Amino acid sequence: MWWESVIPMGIIVGMIFVMGESQAFFHKLAHGKPKHPCNDAWDRAMEERDYRVRAEAAAASKQES
Repeated sequence: MWWESVIPMGIIVGMIFVMGESQAFFHKLAHGKPKHPCNDAWDRAMEERDYRVRAEAAAASKQES
């Protein structure tokens, strides 16, 4: 009877969904932003550069004021 496998399959699919959603939730909780797929070393270096450039621009605007 095919319907006997519906409940176990639903449990398996539900647990896989919970694992994925909890990973995304805890990543956002820890880093403050959603997880970016395929984030490699180049992307991290560009994020650090962007942060540094913004900080330098903010410091320069404070000095002008």
